[in-house]
Amino acid sequence: MEFKLISEHLTKYYCDRILMPEGATEILVEIARKINGDEKLFEIYKDFYSSYIDSGYWTTVWENLAIHPYVETVFGNHASLFYLHAALEKLPFTEKRYAELGIGDDIFVDTLRDIGVWVQNAYNLVGHYCIRNFSWIWRHLEAKLFRLGRLQYMAVPFKGEVKAFYNQEKNMILLLCNSGMELRANGDMQGVCGKEKTDDGFVTEYRETEESYEGTPVTPYGKGLRQPVRLKKSEWKKVLDEGDIMLEIHIPRDKSFRPEDTRESYLMAKEFYKKHFPEVNYKGMCCHTWLFTPQLQEILPKDSNIVAFQRQFYLYPTAGSVRFLWNFVFNDLTERKDAKPDTYLRKKVLDYLDEDREIFDMRGIFLDVGGSFGSSSYMDKYDAGEYSFLRDILPPSYGSHT
Repeated sequence: MEFKLISEHLTKYYCDRILMPEGATEILVEIARKINGDEKLFEIYKDFYSSYIDSGYWTTVWENLAIHPYVETVFGNHASLFYLHAALEKLPFTEKRYAELGIGDDIFVDTLRDIGVWVQNAYNLVGHYCIRNFSWIWRHLEAKLFRLGRLQYMAVPFKGEVKAFYNQEKNMILLLCNSGMELRANGDMQGVCGKEKTDDGFVTEYRETEESYEGTPVTPYGKGLRQPVRLKKSEWKKVLDEGDIMLEIHIPRDKSFRPEDTRESYLMAKEFYKKHFPEVNYKGMCCHTWLFTPQLQEILPKDSNIVAFQRQFYLYPTAGSVRFLWNFVFNDLTERKDAKPDTYLRKKVLDYLDEDREIFDMRGIFLDVGGSFGSSSYMDKYDAGEYSFLRDILPPSYGSHT
């Protein structure tokens, strides 16, 4: 097994290549030097790379690093960078894969520099260079995730919590829940904010017949409706199901978030996947983000860029909590008693929580079949009454919802 980056020179070269912070680069070069001079460190390094990275195991789990006591003794607060260095052994492979796919160096740098951004964010938070989200970075290094303008994209099979249907005549998307989702009476997922199940909820149902799709509809705001609907197959086409490919998007937090930038990014993604991955027949975008916290539409001004982005997506019930939003608006080390209302958003979030109101994130989708991204809003259509047709297709009775 060849380890190129245990060369101090190549460690420096690749760190500079992906714009790693200078201070972290110096530490990573020192780690390379020590690995070369310490057989025990090299054996730990080799075993970790073989069992965790080269085996592909790191693509299957989300777990904290298990730091070897000897590594911690040698490197102290910087011990996690020892494992980051092992991960960066993938960079020559990543570079080669980009070349094979004909992907430009600008995208390589823009995508891979995200690792250094996280290392710098950790420094800003805890006062020393480290990697606090090691389980995230395999996507960059395995050439699965790409930054294209404002957003990052990764082609993934849709997990199928909901199914999507399209009515061409109405130019309308409608989501139906899968069977077995436990919802509150108000349509939210049971368990949001870690709370006990309510007594007045219901369980979703879904079934298909020769003539129709029948089940629990979801509003674009992510609320499941207790009364099921029947969609005639002659009028509605199923356009998203479990296993269909979607572009999962992630949102770096190092730039402004203007609607024109997100629209431009998706146009870039469409061209990118058409050119470099023509075999990927994706249906649209999916995302799980704190930006899909629906309560933000009450907290933020109507012209907020965050609100504008959220309204481009069709949300669906998710057992979210305040932690997702909290970790980005504040950080995961800040306790509520120490949180300061020093920005507009932070003040509004704290005011909202002081009123003992729930805040929770959701998942959402955007489907190409309904129009181009940024040209219309599922929520705008709902607010304008275009989903009032639901009242006309409610069957007189359908199963039991308890």
